[in-house]
Amino acid sequence: MDKERAQAFMKKAVGDVGTAMSAVLVMVGDRAGLFAAMAGAGPLTAEALAERVGMHPRYVQEWLSTMTCGGYVVHDEQADAFTLPDEHALYLADPSAETYLGGLFSGVPSLARAAPDLADDFRQGKGIPFAAFGDALPVAFEQMNRAVYEKRLVSTWLPELPGIAERLAAGGRALDIGCGTGIVPITLARAFGAAHVEGLDVDARSIELARANAREAGVADRVVLRVAGAGDITASPGYDLITTFDVVHDLPDPLGALQAIRGALDPQGTYLMVEPRVDDRLAANVGNPFARMLYAISCMHCVPQSLSQGGEGLGACWGPARARRLAEQAGFSRFDALPIRSPALAFYAVRP
Repeated sequence: MDKERAQAFMKKAVGDVGTAMSAVLVMVGDRAGLFAAMAGAGPLTAEALAERVGMHPRYVQEWLSTMTCGGYVVHDEQADAFTLPDEHALYLADPSAETYLGGLFSGVPSLARAAPDLADDFRQGKGIPFAAFGDALPVAFEQMNRAVYEKRLVSTWLPELPGIAERLAAGGRALDIGCGTGIVPITLARAFGAAHVEGLDVDARSIELARANAREAGVADRVVLRVAGAGDITASPGYDLITTFDVVHDLPDPLGALQAIRGALDPQGTYLMVEPRVDDRLAANVGNPFARMLYAISCMHCVPQSLSQGGEGLGACWGPARARRLAEQAGFSRFDALPIRSPALAFYAVRP
């Protein structure tokens, strides 16, 4: 027995528990507006911050202490004041910013609610349907992605697909499969007024929220949003653009879905597949914080909800080589990794 190694592991395990609990309190601070109140304010005492946000000072003091130990805020012991560095506020204070990470934390309670039953599911091979994670999870997923999708989809990502923007501007057809709360189809509809845009999702709650978002965006009359899966695609006339964002690995039949997508594409159309950016090899993912998070989300959500539909439980970290093979099996002739910079997402242009 290596006693030093044992002690080091014990400290790591305790630290992991602290990280998990602190993540919940990051969500609390985000939801309570504490990070937003600290952003750009310089050093604040707990009492000053509590007064600024109208909250109980004892709660605020303990929250600040937790955030200090976690490295989220900086404490000046002499002045007994706390500062949210600008470099941290970049990721915590503004939900409209591309860099905002609050959605990741808001999803933690929804994912964790399945944990008490997960051990039994491990033994029995059962799955957990998407709806069982609660009504808050679709909103959390929206918070994770909305700002990036709205700012990057049309201006940065579509230009990597030659001719697609022009086809949509001229009245082409676009379909987003697994659209969640509708951010991708709504963004496309706002950018291309003449295009026919659709969004499909098997979760009725997500489509309900998507329709509300479409009404708020003023495009409800130009976006078709319905409860359906990839197997329900209408193949004719063909689509100029079909997209899946972080979806394929969750599907019960990924190969069947890609075959349906290929059959529904116009011969000159493009399928944009967006999946987690991970390596094909587990060893290469060790030490990557994004991979660590993705494996955990996959084990708690992606695999269980795929298994619940009778699927294979592909998992979020399936990697680019398997994605390429799947596209080839589905009959696609081209699979190109796009040179789009993202720490978490990989972009593939897949063509008939």
